[in-house]
Amino acid sequence: MDLDKLSQHLRENGFNAVLKDGKVRVKWGWSTLPVNIENDPATGILAINYNQLAQLCLIGLFSFMTFASFSWGSFLSSGAYFAIAMVSLANLLLTESNAKELRQHIRQMVIPTE
Repeated sequence: MDLDKLSQHLRENGFNAVLKDGKVRVKWGWSTLPVNIENDPATGILAINYNQLAQLCLIGLFSFMTFASFSWGSFLSSGAYFAIAMVSLANLLLTESNAKELRQHIRQMVIPTE
């Protein structure tokens, strides 16, 4: 599948898609992570991915810092760490929801070959 045509088709359907470094990058806004679409030439399958592992590590780190700060008696910083962890979790869930919508949209669209 030609990623240039895919990028153009996504833009025509209202997605903020940009072709960059052999990947189509789709952005939704400030509250979600950008999603990358790559084409595997060996199998011809599109791979839709985003940086889930880093986001999960960030959530884990701030959750740990929440409980560590709480045990040290620093309740203000504990609350701030908890808020950051919850915003990161919401960010991850919103990105997954948008990536699922993008997957469904790509499955349903027909891209002309010529």
